[in-house]
Parts: sequence; structure tokens; C-alpha cells
Amino acid sequence: MDKTIFDKLSHLKLVLMLLVFSYFMLMFGNSIVSLTHPDEVFYIQSAKEMVQYNKWFTPMIFDDIQFEKPFLAYALFAAAIKWFGLTPFVARFWPAFFGIVGVCITYWIAWVMFEKKRLAFLSSLIISTSFIYLALARAVLTDMIFSVIVAISIGFICMAFKSERHRNMSIILAFVFAALAVLTKGLLGFLFPGAAALIYMVYKKDFLLFRQKATLLGFLLFLLISLPWHIVMYNMHGQFFIDEYFGNVHLRRVLGAEHRRLDNWYFYFALMFAGVLPWSLFWFPTIKKVFSEIKNKTKESDWLIFLIGWITSVLIFTQPAASKLASYIFPLFPSVAILLAFYLDSAIARAADAKKSLGLMICGYAMVAVLIGVIIGGNIAGRMYLNVIGSLHPILIASFFVALIACLITFFNLRRQYLLMLFSYVGISATLLVMLFFAKPYIEPWVSCKDVSQALNKIDTTNSRVLASKFYVRGVRFYTDRKMAVIDIAGKGFWSPHPIPFLSTDQMVIDYLNEEKVNYAVVKEGNVQDLYRILKDRSYKIENLFGIGGKYILRITKL
Repeated sequence: MDKTIFDKLSHLKLVLMLLVFSYFMLMFGNSIVSLTHPDEVFYIQSAKEMVQYNKWFTPMIFDDIQFEKPFLAYALFAAAIKWFGLTPFVARFWPAFFGIVGVCITYWIAWVMFEKKRLAFLSSLIISTSFIYLALARAVLTDMIFSVIVAISIGFICMAFKSERHRNMSIILAFVFAALAVLTKGLLGFLFPGAAALIYMVYKKDFLLFRQKATLLGFLLFLLISLPWHIVMYNMHGQFFIDEYFGNVHLRRVLGAEHRRLDNWYFYFALMFAGVLPWSLFWFPTIKKVFSEIKNKTKESDWLIFLIGWITSVLIFTQPAASKLASYIFPLFPSVAILLAFYLDSAIARAADAKKSLGLMICGYAMVAVLIGVIIGGNIAGRMYLNVIGSLHPILIASFFVALIACLITFFNLRRQYLLMLFSYVGISATLLVMLFFAKPYIEPWVSCKDVSQALNKIDTTNSRVLASKFYVRGVRFYTDRKMAVIDIAGKGFWSPHPIPFLSTDQMVIDYLNEEKVNYAVVKEGNVQDLYRILKDRSYKIENLFGIGGKYILRITKL
């Protein structure tokens, strides 16, 4: 399939191909693995309680309100539960759905910018097979929903700059989707697309959007859509809403590190490289190509500046913040995919004339070397942890498919069929997904509280309150619907407060256990040791009843 064939295919056919492909990459099989802790169960438990208490605009957790995020994503999760019941597939439906939409949006934006079907198709192929995109499309988080809505807003900004005919409507729709982004994850939903537009206008020395009457109308619509929920929540919950939503969710994340080990200058830059695996090696020729185009002021250079501005618009708000997570810069990855596709499309075009491309050839062989390293490293690790995984068969099967992909990349590289070589990269991501599905029996006990919660319900049928380690408390709550308490000796509590007992000292644990004659706990090994230490030489009996995936069920009886 070369450029001529891409040009012969309609946008509809290309997008339909992407939709089918994206379904299998991003949604198919989402029911295989149970919901994981601590984050997936947090969002779905919140949605489940919103349905239970009929509070569709107020996020909840542990039978009380919480404002870690605005309501929109929670409401989507809750609607899916209300209409279709609660299964892993239903829970993961909206992130996967928006992931598929995001693939099409990436195609649209790339086409608006460069009007090259092959480039647009490659952009979508890259984004739909990047490891970070696969992970966030298949996880119950708000980040995919937020990022795609931001991308739609930025796409309409591109349309406003590109087409005078559609400018007014594009400006208005950009503001509408920015408002929806704010209702999904807060003020960054406006700042990301707004900064991208401003950076581009500063570069062009033309503040085009500020001269349009539609900008004022769009901003009024933005306020009309985004403000009412905030006003209603403030009227209902007062200072708690201000402290939690603005103080904790927005300001505290800027000033305080949620995960201190990630608070370094290079984290996001490393993530921009690793997040687009298996395409990461193409970053090097892409950077060279992009800056060459900008230096020579080619006809594509303005849009390349826009894409760099898009990346910058995310980094200027996330890089200075002390709290750093991979998901925080996720909205910039469509821009990264389009930049990589810009290089790949131009390299393939040059190869058609010169009969070879040095950049594609080197990156292809380098990827083969990486895959060989993965095979060797995977087999070594498998033998080291054979007692955990139980069998080498999954690793040997994965090694076979990885070796097959390496052979295909080498074969097409030797034949200088570079587009087919690039299509071979899809097999890397597909193999990863298939092996994760087959590895379910080995990984699920470690990433989900389902098995240990089911065991607890069989052991104790009284529906009593459960003491849990901090990392497991949301999962045990989700799978048991019991009242909960947390043990975390010398811990600092949750980043966002949860309305449950938090036992951080020995005395607090003793006081808690004194309330009932028999207590059950689902705890990690460290907390098992804490409990044995705290209750040593006291009138308590501790029984270790069940253990799986690093989680232990204890029965603590007051004698």
C-alpha cells in the first residue's frame, strides 16, 4: 500500500479501517481482567455510589462526597452502570470508546494540517499502538476522556486558523469542548487548548482569534457550560468544595509532590520518548527533520510550530508542578504522533525516489536489536521468577511472536518496503496485548482485589467492617461493599481525604480493634508484621486465614 493507493481510498474507507483496528487494539477483551486497584476501583466505586445515592452530579466515595475531579467522567461511568450493569467491560467502555474517537481525531487534525492521507493514517496508527495510549484506553481513568476532548478543542482551533469559511463555528466549538474538558478534569481543560492557540498566534504575530466576534460568543458559551456545576457545588458544599476542588486538586498538586520520586526535570521528557513505544526510536530522525523544515521555512513549518506549541502548552503547566504523573501530559501525545508520522511520511516519499532511506533503515535494524534484547531479557527474567509465574510457556510463546516480528522488520527493511516494515511494528503492540490476556491467571491476583475479597466474603458472612492496607482499601470496598478502615503505620493519609478511619499509630490500631471482639483484615505483608508487633503480649489472637497476590486475610480475636 503506497501513497497512490492511500490517495485512491476515500477518507471514509480509511477511517473505517482505523475504527475496526482500534476496536481490537483498544476495546476488545476488556472484560478479561478484573478491575484493578487502586485507581480503577476508585473511579468505578465513585460512579457506583453515585447511582446508589442518585447523585449524578456529585462524585462520591465511601458513602460521602469527594471532589478529586469534576463530575462529567464519573457521570459517564455511572450512566454505563445504570444502563448495562457493572462488569469490567462496561466499566472500561468509556475510556476505550474515547480512545477510538481519539484515533479518528488524530487523523482529522493531521489531515487538516498537511492534507496528506498517508501521513494522517500513520498518525492514527502510531497513536493507537503507542504503549501509553493502549494503557490509558484500557483503564478506568478520566485521562483518556479528558485528553480526547482537549484534542477535539485543539482540532477546532486548527480549523479556525486553516479555514476562513468555517472559522466562526470552529472557534465556538473549540470553546464548547474546552468547557467539557474543564468539567472532566478541571481548569487545564481550558488552559491547554488556550495556550496552544496563544503560542501559535505569538509565533505568527497575528492575534487572529482575538479579532473574531465568535471568540466572545464562544467564551460566553464556555462560561455557560462550565460555571453552573461549580456554582451549584459551592452553594451546596461551601468551603469544603473550595478547599478540596481548588485547594487540593489544583493548587496542592502544583506545590506538593504526590509521588516524590517522580518529581524531577527529566521525567516527562523520558515519558515522551517511552510513551510512544514501539515508535520511540523514530524520535531522533523526527527531531532532525522537524527543525530542518522550520529552519528552511517550508510550507509545512507553520503547522510544525503549532504541533510544538501544542506540546509546549501542556508542559508549561505540568513541568513546573511538583506532582508528576504519566497521565498529566497525556494530552500532548496526539501531537507527538503527528510529528513522528510527518517524518515517516516524508522518509517514505524520499525512499520512493532514492530507493532507500537511511533513517528508516537504521531505526528498523535498531528495533530488531531491541526485540532480540527483549527476548533474551524476558527468558532470563522468566527463569529467575519461575516460582512466581509457574510456567515458561507464556514467555516462550511471546518470544516466538517477537522473533517473528523481528524477522518481518528485517525482511521488509532489506527489500526497502518501508511502509510494510512500519506496519510490522503493529505486531509488537498486538503481541503485548495478547500476552497480557494469556497472563491473566498469573497477574490478576497481584493487580486486583477480586480473589481476596471473594475469599473474605466466604470466610466472614457477617458483613462486618474490614481493616485494609491503604493500597487495597478501595479494591476491597468495591468487591465487598463493606465499611472500611485503613492501617498505614506512620502514613500520611490519602492525597484526597477519604471519610474512613485512618490508623497511623499503634494506639489507634489498638483502639480500633477494641471496638469489636472479632475483626477481619486484608493487608500486605508489611502490615501483617505491624499487627503482630502491635499485638504482641496483648490479649489478641491473630489467624492468617488466606493469602494470594501479596494480600493476606487475618482474623483478629480479642480474648
